Amino acid sequence: MTTHPLLQRLAATPHRAAFLPGLLAALLLLAVWSSELLLRQQGASLHHELSPLQAHAALMLYGLFPFFMTGFILTAAPRWLNATSPARWRCVLIPLLLFAALLCALAALPGSHYWLAAAALLWLAALALLAQTMQQLLSQSTVTDRLHAQAVLAALLAGCGGLLAMLYWLLADVAAAWWWMRNLALWGFLLPVFLAVSHRMLPFFTQSVIAPYQVWRPRWLLLALLGGSWLYGALAIAQLPLWPASLLLCGLSATCLYRWQSWRSRSVPLLAMLHLAFAWLPLAFLLLTLADLGLVSSLAGLHAVTVGFFITMLVGFASRVMLGHAGHPLQASRGLWWLYLLLHGVALLRVSADLLPTFALRGYVLAALSLLLGLLGWAWFGLPLLAKKRADGKPG
Repeated sequence: MTTHPLLQRLAATPHRAAFLPGLLAALLLLAVWSSELLLRQQGASLHHELSPLQAHAALMLYGLFPFFMTGFILTAAPRWLNATSPARWRCVLIPLLLFAALLCALAALPGSHYWLAAAALLWLAALALLAQTMQQLLSQSTVTDRLHAQAVLAALLAGCGGLLAMLYWLLADVAAAWWWMRNLALWGFLLPVFLAVSHRMLPFFTQSVIAPYQVWRPRWLLLALLGGSWLYGALAIAQLPLWPASLLLCGLSATCLYRWQSWRSRSVPLLAMLHLAFAWLPLAFLLLTLADLGLVSSLAGLHAVTVGFFITMLVGFASRVMLGHAGHPLQASRGLWWLYLLLHGVALLRVSADLLPTFALRGYVLAALSLLLGLLGWAWFGLPLLAKKRADGKPG
């Protein structure tokens, strides 16, 4: 039986195999969450057994970002480590497991919490396979600098720990385990991956287009950033004061912006997308510091990290990968640039809703619908790059 050419292209490269279902997952998640917020205004809900906020955390943390992490890691890590590319079946199976998990998780909203437990098992299988693949690449490698890949592997294992906590919450009905899951996923898994990739790639990309430029990415900086993130998560789980870790991360991320000379990227939009995304981190951890002192809602800082930093950095990196691996010049079109700026506006709207209680419910709905609109626009940009042959005629 002949495989359809589109399926052949999707399976040919890790980023195609993971990014396309990731785009679909993003649209599904935002459509469902927007519907939930609209229903809530009418006094209704999609949810049956699960708390909407608890389900929202699980879905957003594990249902969206791992697709794009998988595509990027399986594309970039072999180059970082000078190792052989992973087997094709791994690059296809991991996104399939992630998408099956998402469907189970969505089925849990109007149905039983056991559907979310099934999703957690599938997410766990996917992340464990990705971690085992990363370990395999590390074992092949003879390069001396393996710190970034090791950091990603450690973060993936923390993500697996978060999923074990999710299963404990769902199957043993231990409420505290949801809190462990949320903090392991956010501060042990997602943020460390974003930090490791940013530390390695932002100075490298900047050096390639801006001259003169001196790369600054000392090992101690990455270790301090990772340590700050893990410390924040540990303090949160233990319900201890968080401001020492958040203040540390605020200072470190602000130092990165200065030493990476982020202001010089403004003339290169595709590069500026990465630097502007990173600029959310000092603001986010300043807000989290103020929240720990009782001055603002902690949700403002949380969404500055997740919507402000994660979403805009994801779009910046994934757009770069899609353009480059589709054989197009590494240049952001005017449409992509304005779409990207819209996402920053969404993040500002979401954070403002957390800071202004009287605006909260309307702000949540507007932010969710605006993010859905922005991701629809990004899918319009990205799907042809993922589905069509390379523009330069090269394989891949």
